[in-house]
Amino acid sequence: MNVYMCLALCCLPFVLCFVFFKMFSSVKISTELFAGLFGLLAVLPITFLQFLITGVVLKQSISSVSGILPLFLKTVFFNGLIEECVKMMCMLLIPRKKLTFSQFFMAALLCGLCLGCFESVVYFLQYLQSANERGARLLYHLIFARIFSSDIIHTFCAGLCGIFIWSCISKQIDVWALIFAVLSHGIFNFFASFQSNIKWFSVVVILFLLVETRIHYEKNKPAETYKKDPVPAKTSKDVTIESALKDAPAYNPENKGNL
Repeated sequence: MNVYMCLALCCLPFVLCFVFFKMFSSVKISTELFAGLFGLLAVLPITFLQFLITGVVLKQSISSVSGILPLFLKTVFFNGLIEECVKMMCMLLIPRKKLTFSQFFMAALLCGLCLGCFESVVYFLQYLQSANERGARLLYHLIFARIFSSDIIHTFCAGLCGIFIWSCISKQIDVWALIFAVLSHGIFNFFASFQSNIKWFSVVVILFLLVETRIHYEKNKPAETYKKDPVPAKTSKDVTIESALKDAPAYNPENKGNL
């Protein structure tokens, strides 16, 4: 197994999106780099808060309860609320003075995707220690499974958080964008934690997230204003009408009776 190739596969989605956004949009490379940097920066406070709350504050209560409802609340709180709120605070550090709505949305997507790719690298390195020849094939399966599941969740949940930030800036607060980001991330991890067929409901959560991201993007996208040019361009003249008027005889008041 080539370790470097596996690490490259973990980072491949971010690299592809980075290049795609640069080629087919007007977003600057500096904005993309800042988005990726702050996505990585979010790892530290997320890890610290989850460790602090799990290991210190709620150590006794978490270990003493079990069941579906506690697991659901745990995933929504730890994976949904903590991760998305920290990502959103890190996205506030992205310089957005000259950014349009679509450019800031793409920066938010890159921020979440960078965090998701880094998380895939961490998972890969954890499983690498216990991998054997058979486990190597499972590691490739794990990487591709995360690319089309967890990476998508991190990316588009961050996109919804970015939409929420922009709605606050424009003073048309779309709080449901943040709520759907938190719930989608938490519910996805809830279903993905099962080993039975119930884990496939996580696919439904991904589809729901994509649809909601599209809806809230269109809802918050600024309307294009039509700016009328007070002085029409010379090339915009109606040649047909102008030619007809040019060839028409001039008006003479003396000929009024002859009409």
